[in-house]
Amino acid sequence: MIKSFKAIFALPLVASLAFAGEAKSDKDLKKVIEDQGIYVETSQKGIVLSGYVDAGYTYNFNSGNNTIAQRQNTDGAVAAQQQGDFNLNAFKLALEKPLSDKNELTAGFRADLMVGEDAAAFGGGTNNDGLSSIYMHQAFVQFRAPVGNGIDFKVGKFGTPAGYEVVERPANLNTSYGLLWQNIQPLSHTGILANYNLNDQVGFELGVANSDWNHADGVSVRNGNGNSNVALIGSVNVKSKGGNANIKNTIIASTRGGRNQVTATTGTVAREGASVLWDMWGNWAPKFANDKLLLGFNTDLGFNDGYSANASTVNTRQNENFFGAALYAKYQFTKVFSLAGRAEYLHNTDGAKFGNTTTLTSTDLYAYTATAGFNIWENMLLKAEYRADFGDDTQGNGSNNPTTTTDAVAHLVSVQVVYSF
Repeated sequence: MIKSFKAIFALPLVASLAFAGEAKSDKDLKKVIEDQGIYVETSQKGIVLSGYVDAGYTYNFNSGNNTIAQRQNTDGAVAAQQQGDFNLNAFKLALEKPLSDKNELTAGFRADLMVGEDAAAFGGGTNNDGLSSIYMHQAFVQFRAPVGNGIDFKVGKFGTPAGYEVVERPANLNTSYGLLWQNIQPLSHTGILANYNLNDQVGFELGVANSDWNHADGVSVRNGNGNSNVALIGSVNVKSKGGNANIKNTIIASTRGGRNQVTATTGTVAREGASVLWDMWGNWAPKFANDKLLLGFNTDLGFNDGYSANASTVNTRQNENFFGAALYAKYQFTKVFSLAGRAEYLHNTDGAKFGNTTTLTSTDLYAYTATAGFNIWENMLLKAEYRADFGDDTQGNGSNNPTTTTDAVAHLVSVQVVYSF
C-alpha cells in the first residue's frame, strides 16, 4: 500500500520475481536471497523468511495516565503507560511460500508471528513487557484456481481487508495507530477469503469468517461452546490506469457483534447483536510531485445492535452507531528525510464502545499526528512523532483523573527505530 510496506516485505517480492523468470535457476534464486542476508533451507523451494524489529521510546505528558493514544485495538480498554517508557513494540517474523505469477494451479502459505508489547495488546495479554506474549496475526493456506484471470483463496486466519493502516507499525505513515484503527476496525478474520482481479484496474474480495473478529475460533461468549454465527466480507478495489491512485470499499456484516468478545463472570454477555462496518480508504500519488507526495484518506461508518462495553450494563444496551474519518499526507523531501501528517475525527452515539458504561452519552474524539522519518542506514528506519488527542473521553484523555470527562489535550511524543529484513 505504501513504500515502507514494500520495503518490509522485499524478500517475498524477490522470490516472486524469481519465479516469474528473473532468476534462471534455483541456484540463482538462492544466491539472490543470500545476498539480501537471509536464506531459509527447507524441503520446499521458494520459502522466504522476512520480518522486522521495532523498538523505541515514548513520553506521555499526562503524568503516566491513560490516554487514547495508548489504546491498542482493545475495545475501550486502555493499557497503563509510564510517563517515560522504553518500548519493544514488536519482533515480527513472516514465513511465506508465495503464489507464482502464472495463472495456473499453485499453492502456498503464510504465517506471521509477533512478540512484544504490540503482541500483548493484540492478543489480550496483561504482562508488563509483552515478551511472554505471542500473537499469531496470520496463518493461512493460499492457492489459485485458474478460472478466468485466476481466483486466489486464503483459508485460515488472515488480515482484514479493511482500513488504511495495518498491524505492522513500520508500514504505516505514522508510528502510533489512528483512532479508526484503534477503536473500530478489526485486525483479522478466521475463515476463507477469495480474491479476483477483473483487470488491472478492478479487483474483488469475498469471504466468510467467524463473527468474532480477531479470534482464531468463533466461540460463544455465554458458555464457551462453539456457534454458527458468521461474518460476511466483501470489498472492491479500483485503481487508476496510471496506477498512482486507488479507492477500496469494504463491508463486513456479522450476525453477532464483532471485535473482541467479552465474557462476564455471571454468564451474561456484553454484546450479542448484529454489527455492520463500511470502510473506505484511498491513496493518491500525484504525478506532478514526481513520487514525492502521497495523499490518503480513510472513512468508517457502522453500528452494533445491542452493544454494551461490559456486562454491568447488560440491561441498558443500546444500538451503537459510530463514524469517523482520517486524512493522511506524506512528503519525501530527500532520500533520507520525509514528513507525514494525520488528522482524525471519531464519533459514537452513547460512548459504550469507548469504555463509557455509566452515562452512555455520545463521544467525539480528535487527534493530530506529525511524524518525521529518516532513512539513514540501509534497512533501518528512524521515526520521531508528536501526537495530540482531545475530545470527550472518560478514560483520561488529557486528564490526571481517568474517571473525569475532560476536553483537555493529551500530548504524546515518541521515537521509533526499525530494522527490517
